[in-house]
Amino acid sequence: MKSKLPVLLGLSAVLLATACSTATETTDKSGTSAEPASESSQSAPSASSSSSPSPTSSAGSVTAQDIIPTLAQAQSDEDKAPAEFNEPSIKASSLRALAPLSYAQEFAAVNDEDELCLIAWANSGDGDGTATLNGPEVECEDPSEVKDEGLKLSIDSTKDKPGVVLAMLPPDITEDAARTELLKIPGNHEDLRPPVEFKATDFGVVSIAMEPATAEELGSITFPRKDGTKFTLDLD
Repeated sequence: MKSKLPVLLGLSAVLLATACSTATETTDKSGTSAEPASESSQSAPSASSSSSPSPTSSAGSVTAQDIIPTLAQAQSDEDKAPAEFNEPSIKASSLRALAPLSYAQEFAAVNDEDELCLIAWANSGDGDGTATLNGPEVECEDPSEVKDEGLKLSIDSTKDKPGVVLAMLPPDITEDAARTELLKIPGNHEDLRPPVEFKATDFGVVSIAMEPATAEELGSITFPRKDGTKFTLDLD
């Protein structure tokens, strides 16, 4: 009787080879399917990054024209300075009249750095056409600063010339809000040349003016903003 050992050994070898081949194919398929998943996970952050706007692009920038829209219009006769004005850094064609006040003649303008400027002459307020002017004085800031803090300037009085403390309030302070706060000041009113005068332009920018002695006495004035926060104007 012939031994069956060689046959059994041969069969075992065939089964072993088949098992190894199957394992190799499974490994190859698993490796192939894992590779796209890895590429997908790497590309996801890149796609998210490209679709998100940067802070700079989303925030935008504030221009002088955003605050003083008349800068987009042609200069009128009202926009001419009341006296000789030769400040070389100011773009002469940008001079625009602000609200008329008895304490000051005020204008907005843009300088060669695209800052927004407040330009003013103190006015003695004489109503007979003999008013004395003192100035000009110029104060400039970046429009984004003016949007938040407004602009303020002071002109000192002398023996023969008037002085003034003048402020262009931030554009989010309304005329009604300014009126409410300013009429709380003892003795203040809305008649001719009150202790603290205020006027608004047609586009809503409010200016306030007073003599330097009044500003020193008051020290500061607080106004409510449209968003419910407070703005304090330092008069020192």
